[in-house]
Amino acid sequence: MNIKSNLKVLGMALTVSAFTFACNSETRTETNSEIDEAQVEMNETGAEAEREYDEFAVWVDEQSSRAETATEEEWREMKAEYNRREAELDAKSDTWDDEAKREWQEVKDSWKRTEDKVQKRIGDIDVDVDVERRNN
Repeated sequence: MNIKSNLKVLGMALTVSAFTFACNSETRTETNSEIDEAQVEMNETGAEAEREYDEFAVWVDEQSSRAETATEEEWREMKAEYNRREAELDAKSDTWDDEAKREWQEVKDSWKRTEDKVQKRIGDIDVDVDVERRNN
């Protein structure tokens, strides 16, 4: 009877061990799959951010050339578009590596130089105030 009892206990222990091992293998496989998915997503996000940055850098170059002869209205539109796009990329730039951040700063510096040139040429056009004048 003692042998039967020992065999039952041993059988149960082996069964529990087998189930535990199977669960751990399954868990490892699921965890590895989740890690792989996260890495793919990060790579896609990084590629998307790089594409957006590249498009913006090209846009800044094109608009900088165009700004040399732009009217006040055209300049306002360019500046508004720049501010919108810059804000979008600035929000994402926290996740970039140091080199990308340096390049991003160079693009912003380039736009600042363009902005300074245009403002010297046509004056400061940021003022948009409604003032009611009364002649007394």
